[in-house]
Amino acid sequence: MRHSSTITVAVLVGLVAVVAPLWISIELSWREAIANESSLSLSYGQDVLRRAEETSHQIRDGIALINSAHNKPCSTDELALMRKVDVGSSYIQAVGRMEGNVILCSSVEGSSRILLGSPTVITESSAEERLNVMLPLADHPLEVFSLQGVAFILDPTLALDVPTEGPDISITIFVPSSKNHIIFASRGIHPHPGWYRNITKGSSLTFRDDGYIVTITRAKDIDIAVITTAPESYVINHVNHFARIFIPLGLFFAGLLVWAVTHVSRIRLSLPSVLQGAAKRKEFFVEYQPIVELATGRWIGAEALVRWQRSGRIVRPDYFIPIAEESGVITEITACVIEIVAADLPALLKTSPDFLVAINLSANDLRSAKTVEMLKCLLKRGFIQPVNIKVEATERGFLQGVDTRDILASIRELGIEIAIDDFGTGYSSLSCLQTLGLDALKIDKSFVDTIETDGATSNVVSHIISMAHSLNLIMVAEGVETEAQAQFLKKGGVPFAQGWFYAKPMSFPKLCEGCAIYGVIKDQDVSSRPN
Repeated sequence: MRHSSTITVAVLVGLVAVVAPLWISIELSWREAIANESSLSLSYGQDVLRRAEETSHQIRDGIALINSAHNKPCSTDELALMRKVDVGSSYIQAVGRMEGNVILCSSVEGSSRILLGSPTVITESSAEERLNVMLPLADHPLEVFSLQGVAFILDPTLALDVPTEGPDISITIFVPSSKNHIIFASRGIHPHPGWYRNITKGSSLTFRDDGYIVTITRAKDIDIAVITTAPESYVINHVNHFARIFIPLGLFFAGLLVWAVTHVSRIRLSLPSVLQGAAKRKEFFVEYQPIVELATGRWIGAEALVRWQRSGRIVRPDYFIPIAEESGVITEITACVIEIVAADLPALLKTSPDFLVAINLSANDLRSAKTVEMLKCLLKRGFIQPVNIKVEATERGFLQGVDTRDILASIRELGIEIAIDDFGTGYSSLSCLQTLGLDALKIDKSFVDTIETDGATSNVVSHIISMAHSLNLIMVAEGVETEAQAQFLKKGGVPFAQGWFYAKPMSFPKLCEGCAIYGVIKDQDVSSRPN
């Protein structure tokens, strides 16, 4: 990625860092406001149902008390008992003896026979309910509930007399099992036809429709339900409340993210110059990972792996290598590696003249003529011959056009072998491998890991081995960590491998010590390896 592209990405990420927390804060405020309003609406409905269920219990107890006394209808004793039930009940206005459509007598002093019309609804318990009945004892419509010859006169507005957060809260009590959704009582706007839902007893339902928060609550034991509606304008009031909580938090996290993006961007933008300075100050060093001959266990070579020590700590290669490649500083790092190998290798070749070192080249290295010149200088050092050097590059590095092919041809003219690294993770085709004139192929660790597993790519290694054999390419398997993997590769005809099963990357003195043991003997037991 170019410097300008990095800046563009940093700006975009910074904008997201500002907008995202604020958007999330507003969204959370809105959601919490709706949840709060829904909770309030549910509490209104539950309060109404509590009153209705309490009235139902009072009616049931009153019926049992009056009928169990077996008094003569409308006798002095029965009227006295009716008054006792009336006085002891919170929501019952009067109690009477019912026969057909007539209230014969009631607990109201001086009352006379009252002729009523047919029932408005007959409930699930066979009770008759007459709604909007005008009686002498009140100036507004009442409800008459009758069952087993006893009538109860109720004021439905008492059940609706619950405190709410504002005057625009509407409450409606209806019969959910009735086809026409018969309304017992209503305060405020009447519900839309689509708001009536025959939900399960004892449950509730909340939804938004036509600018309202609608909550339906159904009683558990009696056949009534309550619809509570609140305008969404009430939600806005709650949004303001929650916004005062969430938006400052959003601003805090936005500032934190902007700082993080700015900090990381500053580091990434300045890192190329830091890497250049590191190359000049010789902060880079090399560790060597042995390459083992599978048939004998001999260390026949090693891969030179660049490391960076900065301020007393080791910086991970997967952190600085991509940035070095993006910025072009990688060519200076490669020069450091070649210089270190040139200084180290002659001492080892005195005792192991056939030992080879593999040097990694980047895509930038394969486009630069300086790479060829550095390799020429390397071959001029004492004891170093072309057979002692191998260069490796990833698939992406090889697919760079005509310039790359010319550099590869010049390297081959020096007698240095060329290997494709991490094969299988890029975009190489069979024709590409044939035309590049490669000498070796390295099987990527991700495929070696799938050997003798049930993974989707477990058969890829066999296909890569077969293809390499058909192209006469030398194979090196990377990342070998188990004996089972080593045996599988050996049986498949892979001649060389490297990985922690044999040895971890090590300093040059450790490499020399290991070569003294594993570089000269044959048929070495591969089950015992140095750390």
